[in-house]
Amino acid sequence: MKIGIFTGAAGSQGTLQEQIDEIVQCENDGLDSVWAACINDVDSMTMFALAAEKTSKIEIGTAVERVYQKHPLSMAQQALTLQKVAQGRFRLGIGLSHKPLVENLWNLTFHSPAKFMREYLTIINSLNTTGSSDFKGEFTGLTIGLTMQDRVEVPVLIAAMGKMMLKISGEMTDGTLLWMTGNKTIEQHIAPIINQAASNSNKPNPRVVAMNPVLVTDDIETAKKAATEYFDRYGNLPSYRAMLDREGLENSSEIAIIGNESEVTEKLQEYADAGATDFAASIFKTGKNDAENAARTKDLLKNLVGKI
Repeated sequence: MKIGIFTGAAGSQGTLQEQIDEIVQCENDGLDSVWAACINDVDSMTMFALAAEKTSKIEIGTAVERVYQKHPLSMAQQALTLQKVAQGRFRLGIGLSHKPLVENLWNLTFHSPAKFMREYLTIINSLNTTGSSDFKGEFTGLTIGLTMQDRVEVPVLIAAMGKMMLKISGEMTDGTLLWMTGNKTIEQHIAPIINQAASNSNKPNPRVVAMNPVLVTDDIETAKKAATEYFDRYGNLPSYRAMLDREGLENSSEIAIIGNESEVTEKLQEYADAGATDFAASIFKTGKNDAENAARTKDLLKNLVGKI
């Protein structure tokens, strides 16, 4: 199981330069990947382009760009351009987001989400593999040929947790990006559906990228309180609520992996055994011993690379 970092899910990650420096440090530490949330901070793909010029090995990916906010042509152009800068290390993660956000915050329509995603991917995949698109769907379309030279294909993953989206992911993408999803749910729900869909399409098993809060600390109670502050809001969104219910968890903060080095290692091993191909840790602050906790967590993660 590849080991990486997931940034942006627990508030600001610092200035643009600090975020770039963090990616450089992750590469120096030998981590496999850095995934960035695309919420209310810097533009993740622009930040990755700047970081890519200062790194050479680490995988970088969005988790996730929101499809209702950007036409597939714009998404593909930006991703393909970044892929050239990153010399093949970029992974485009896209997602539908959530109906309350799309309709109440952005004043857009959350219409037929699975069909919209299938149409969106049809265009993205065509531009990615052939450099052109001639498609007109019910919700989106594009007839164009890119003039971009020396195009390097971008692996595409989607945020897929429900049965229909997992089937689309298995058929049309390189994998799924998960948040608020436990190891039992991966083993019993996520992996079987996405792998079967890929098999039906004569494709290899896709990536299953699990992302959850992680903190190595001896102050368990303080960490649990902080996790509640940062992460309980996710349980109010239907797609995450469904995953938490499958896992048997009442509050989304309960998904956080908190403990000493041995306890966190044991839990990460459970994710690998369940079928996760990758794990990206969202390291969060508690207000007490934050530097020490972060250092312990990062030290553990880098020491686990290639061992789980």
